[in-house]
Amino acid sequence: MSTPLRRKVGDSSGSLKVFFLIIAALLVVVSLTYYLPSYEMTQLNNTGQLQIYFQGELTDSALYREEEIYLPLSFIKEKLDPNILWDEKSKTVIITTDKEVFHLPLGKREGMVNLQPYSFSYPVIEEQGKIYLPLQPLDKYYNFEVKHIKDESVLAIHDLKEPLTQGVTLADVRLRAKPSLKAPWLYELEQGNKVYIMKEEQGWFWIETEEGQMGYINEKDAQLLGIKWSEIKKEPYQPWNPLGERIILTWEGAWGATINPEKLGDLAGVQVLSPTWFSLAEDGLVKNTADLRYVNWAHSTGRQVWGLFDNSFDKDLTHNFLQDAELRAKAIKQLLTYVELYQLDGINLDFENMHLKDKDAYTQFVRELAPLLHEKDRSISVNVTFISKSENWSMIYDRKALGEIVDYITVMAYDENGTFSKTAGSVASIPWVEKGIKEILMEMPHEKIILGVPFYTRLWEERIGENGEMKLTSKAISMTRAESWVKENNLKPEKDPFTGQNYVAMTKNDVNYKMWLEDEVSLEQRTELMKKFRLAGLAAWRRGFEKEETWPVLNKMVNSR
Repeated sequence: MSTPLRRKVGDSSGSLKVFFLIIAALLVVVSLTYYLPSYEMTQLNNTGQLQIYFQGELTDSALYREEEIYLPLSFIKEKLDPNILWDEKSKTVIITTDKEVFHLPLGKREGMVNLQPYSFSYPVIEEQGKIYLPLQPLDKYYNFEVKHIKDESVLAIHDLKEPLTQGVTLADVRLRAKPSLKAPWLYELEQGNKVYIMKEEQGWFWIETEEGQMGYINEKDAQLLGIKWSEIKKEPYQPWNPLGERIILTWEGAWGATINPEKLGDLAGVQVLSPTWFSLAEDGLVKNTADLRYVNWAHSTGRQVWGLFDNSFDKDLTHNFLQDAELRAKAIKQLLTYVELYQLDGINLDFENMHLKDKDAYTQFVRELAPLLHEKDRSISVNVTFISKSENWSMIYDRKALGEIVDYITVMAYDENGTFSKTAGSVASIPWVEKGIKEILMEMPHEKIILGVPFYTRLWEERIGENGEMKLTSKAISMTRAESWVKENNLKPEKDPFTGQNYVAMTKNDVNYKMWLEDEVSLEQRTELMKKFRLAGLAAWRRGFEKEETWPVLNKMVNSR
């Protein structure tokens, strides 16, 4: 009996083959989808706006009006010039360079260059609440280059102060809109095309060509060639300094008095005289008490004269002045006139007792004055205090910014103790001065700092009042008067180890007298600090407070190695 054939339920091998074929086909499709580049072409800019690419980054949008390109003020301030100023009150853009100050009023072709009338080809404009400046003549103010790719409505802007990385394409490539093969392509480049590599992102380079084409290429398709630096021709202003010597400056307390040069003495070693001739008044006026005879005498002895301009130490007067661009310009015009009229070699700014809110405005005033003095080869210096938490006397100075603008910074290194003090103390103890120098060097360059030294001290009196409380008073006296007082009372100065100065004290008629002396001992130590920290020199407040032999002694101290 034969065995009947069994019926197969199903043939699994055929089904598996079909299944694997489907999987393989899907893998091929997925692989091709993942690895094959996109063949879609696109445009770099399809927004309808004139886009700004700065150093390879999409940054902002510009305008194209009357066949002129306009850059937004916000872009210029962020990328090119943090100090460009929009004055809302006068509707004016103010630009300062090394030797020029530009006033560009909104909507007008007539402005000012160095406070003189000047016509511009295109005005500053405003659209939708944004301020725009014409590209011309910005390229004369700032070191940058612009490529206008009209077909793409794109501006490629490069900061010439920054280096450019050069490269070359190793194959025929397509520039992509994003760092991916799947991104649409923008341009085709041939092998050997020289490019600028602006940035690296996810294994891709964003590159630009000389013709202005931009996009991403894979890193393996480019080879680095080197770094290109642009040559920027700039003639830096060199501040005056006699053969690189340490400077000895003294302030002259004029205050309207006519100074007879014949009574000034030899002033051995003094190179700069700074008389208190100019003061701020209402409506931007500058009060003037200058004396040409004094300047002629100074020049005949080989000295320079830096006229001092103060703010009358009036906070509110100073606020109204600093916050008004027209008043600032008005005062600057007067100062420039006085510089020429009296043949001054520079201006020394002594703005003290200001509102903290005017800190930036003061820096702006200095920024507007400095280029115009430099244009005339005149120097500018500012007086500042040591760093403290006093809002009206110390925090008002942006020392870092001022140090970048001016030629010299005279540091008023005194009044550690004064009429404000609750205990008697030195006008400027040596440890206090050294600490102040270290702190200020964190914000200002040493070669610009002139250390202020006091030619005065304070005679302190402590007495018991009727209520039994100690009453403290003091008065500032000159070095000469202090020496006479010591001799009159038969006192012998002793070295105070805490202040580094000579010190005297006595009790008379139930009154305690104390005085920390300014003499050869303190001057020598201040001079040593000047040398230790490699400062530019010394500035004495003020001539007339010193003893007759002070100048030759100080000159020898300063100029000894």
